Amino acid sequence: MDDLEFRRRAYADPNDTSSDFISASTANAGNRQFVSEIKDFNHKLAHALQEPVPSALPDKLMLSHLLRQPEQSKGFGWRHLALAASVTFVLGFSTRFLPLTAGADNLAPSVASVAMHHVQFEMPFTHYVDEEVSLTTINAKLAPYGTRINDMSGVGKVYYANHCMFAGGPAAHLVIQGEHDRVHVFIVPADRALQLVNSFSGAQYHGEVIPMTLNRLVVVSELEEDVGKMASKIKASLKRAI
Repeated sequence: MDDLEFRRRAYADPNDTSSDFISASTANAGNRQFVSEIKDFNHKLAHALQEPVPSALPDKLMLSHLLRQPEQSKGFGWRHLALAASVTFVLGFSTRFLPLTAGADNLAPSVASVAMHHVQFEMPFTHYVDEEVSLTTINAKLAPYGTRINDMSGVGKVYYANHCMFAGGPAAHLVIQGEHDRVHVFIVPADRALQLVNSFSGAQYHGEVIPMTLNRLVVVSELEEDVGKMASKIKASLKRAI
């Protein structure tokens, strides 16, 4: 089993008991540590989402949310706050999935730099993977973020759906087919500390950032891709799950 196949299967199921996966996962210290970190992250994420909400936290989250995004306050109910509170518990967890550090002046990282670095960092894997993702799998990954997709036809071909680390906390990461190339979609909790822009561009990638009620939709792809069009298409397909 080559390294790409091993990592793909480790991301999909770190508890795989097949003989070839077990052999690859114990072949060297690096593989053992990689599988251990994925298992640890999944355990922490599952445990954190079961934590009870402190009584004072909903009021604090509501105030913070309204100060940041007053135009979206209509319809923001207590059930949304409960989900946001659950996600808050996992913001401090860290793994080596995406090693990033804040700037010298301790400012929050830029959403542009985080997104483009993440895409570039995982490109050797995400550019070739095709997990033939089903709607059920996608919505299982989106559930912790309070959103879901009702119909795959509005999104198109999905190659990959999983959790990732984005600026110090978990986010959903989808890889879908665009008009020209693969498009990376991140669902990032709205309370994640980030320097925000509406759009960004680099030497190889560009992207769009769209605010949602509980999250921010970050869409990144190669320069020839119309990310604005893709972002609007994806946002229209996402529905609140709570």
